[in-house]
Amino acid sequence: MNATTSSPGPESPADTVNRIRGEFADITRRLSHASDELTALHGVLLTQTAAPAQPVHTPPIPPQPTPTQTPQLHPLQPPTATFPPPLFTPNHRVPQYAPTPPRVQPLPPPPRPLPVPPRASTAEKMTAASEGGLIGKILAGIGVAITLIGVVLLLVLAAQAGLLRPELRVAGGALLAATLFGIGVRLGHNVQKRSGAVALVATGVAAALFDVLAATAIYHWLPDYAALLVAAVLAGGGLVVAHVWDSQALGLMVGIPLVVLAPFLAGGDDEILVAFLLTYVAVTLWIQLGRNWTAMFITNTAVGTLPVLYGLVAWSSDDRWFFVIAASLNVVLAIVSVLVLMRSSTRPVILALTSSATVFPMFGAVHITGGPLASTLLGVTAAILLALAVAGRPLGVPVPVRVVWLATSSVTALVACASILEGAGLAVAVAGIAVVTACAAAVGKVSGTGGDLNLTVAVIATIATGISLAGTLLSGAVAQLLFADALPTGDQALMLITEVLTLAAIVVLAWSWAQGAGGEQLEAIWTVGTVAALWQVTLLCVGLGALIGGGSDAGIRGGHAAATIVWVLTGAAGLLWARRQRGSARTVTLSVSLSIIGAAVAKLFLFDLATLDGVFRVIAFIVVGLLLLSLGVAYAQSLNSDDDRSVTPR
Repeated sequence: MNATTSSPGPESPADTVNRIRGEFADITRRLSHASDELTALHGVLLTQTAAPAQPVHTPPIPPQPTPTQTPQLHPLQPPTATFPPPLFTPNHRVPQYAPTPPRVQPLPPPPRPLPVPPRASTAEKMTAASEGGLIGKILAGIGVAITLIGVVLLLVLAAQAGLLRPELRVAGGALLAATLFGIGVRLGHNVQKRSGAVALVATGVAAALFDVLAATAIYHWLPDYAALLVAAVLAGGGLVVAHVWDSQALGLMVGIPLVVLAPFLAGGDDEILVAFLLTYVAVTLWIQLGRNWTAMFITNTAVGTLPVLYGLVAWSSDDRWFFVIAASLNVVLAIVSVLVLMRSSTRPVILALTSSATVFPMFGAVHITGGPLASTLLGVTAAILLALAVAGRPLGVPVPVRVVWLATSSVTALVACASILEGAGLAVAVAGIAVVTACAAAVGKVSGTGGDLNLTVAVIATIATGISLAGTLLSGAVAQLLFADALPTGDQALMLITEVLTLAAIVVLAWSWAQGAGGEQLEAIWTVGTVAALWQVTLLCVGLGALIGGGSDAGIRGGHAAATIVWVLTGAAGLLWARRQRGSARTVTLSVSLSIIGAAVAKLFLFDLATLDGVFRVIAFIVVGLLLLSLGVAYAQSLNSDDDRSVTPR
């Protein structure tokens, strides 16, 4: 009510109650209307979220029905004020309001699948290849090959058929080479035409080299040294274009035809062929400086190595000095190339492996140059590779390259020994390599000077020791265990040296591998090492007995008895040593020592009892029995002393 409205008289309590009821009814009706509008609006929002592309038509809100009963007006109320009937009249129905539903967040639409690009047809692929220049490069490469084959046919077959005068053939080849080279250089000034220009320049350079080789090997117009000088000028000067254009393809288009077609032009003159190709390899080295041209290095190495391999079959014994020089130059050239090119190469390991392949021609030199010369050549090569592997760090040689050269040096040293030695002498040499490499691995492990090559040296030493073990088996050591006259006296002495060296290598290697190992790995190392060492001890005892006994049966029996006793002594020493150890090391030592003693007892009853006779059988049983008895007493006392020390005095 307004404060300015005049009241004719005071309001009675009944009128006050009716007025309040009317106001509550009006509030209730307004809230119901607001709830209906919110419900309709919520439905419109849901419809728009579910289908945003379609317009949503909101239905008109129906008018609210008016109450059927008109409220009574108080005479003092203004004419605009209406009051509903009492809330608790029997005929009035209180409206029921449903709770507003919670707002539901709509689910995000599923992601649209990525469009699948349509598969290009064959015509589209051909078009793309043509636009990218691939077809042009393929056609240019085929053109290079066919043109150079034609040049070879011009220089060789035309000469055989007598079609043209020699002057015309050589002059025609030179004119064709110069024309192709000039056109290629001129076209190469335009970068867009450079792919075709590369093919023209490569064809011109290769044709010029073929022309010089034919003039020397077929027509004998040029002396050998003059031909090599001209070839060096043509190859080194012509391939300057490859360096300037940074085109490895140009070098490949010259090198591959050379190694394939040059033998047809040599006319059986293998010396001029090898010298010609080695000259090409040497003068094209500088072109690769600062470039990552692995393929060209592999190709050039093949250019120099394959003719030398061919010479192993085609050459006579009179050419052995030339073969030695050519093979040596090929190896030196490959190693120097790696040292120069590895700084700009991303694949130095491939370069090292490729250079290592150049030693294979020297392996075949054994049956051509003879044992002493071949062994000297291989020994010098092994020494050079070993020096580069060990001292390569100051030169900036990567570790993988040093590992490759170290492995190649080891193989070369073994082949050098095999080229001059055989039988027991070869076994001694291999055992010497094994013990030297094993000591190197151990020294590097202790001092840390080996660095990254420690593992490689240990692996090489293990392989060499395995070869030495196999060598003792193949050299008659097993037969010496059973037969007194299995080996002559000289071979027996060499076999003893081999066994001593191999035993030393096994011990050093087992200790070296055991450093840093633990658990099952440590147990496996000591088990394998102990078994191999005992095998060598057995061979050493029997061989020494046979040598002292002059090849008699008594010497072999004495050696077997000594071997059994050494087995037991080794196991006993291991058991006593185990008392000073703790943890896994003690467990390993106990296991290995008990296994050795068990094997010694088994040998005593299964082999010695049936094979030995006389005093050797008695000695073996008595000594082994006393050793085991003493070991048992000593071990029991050590256990008692340990128990006494563990008791705390009161």
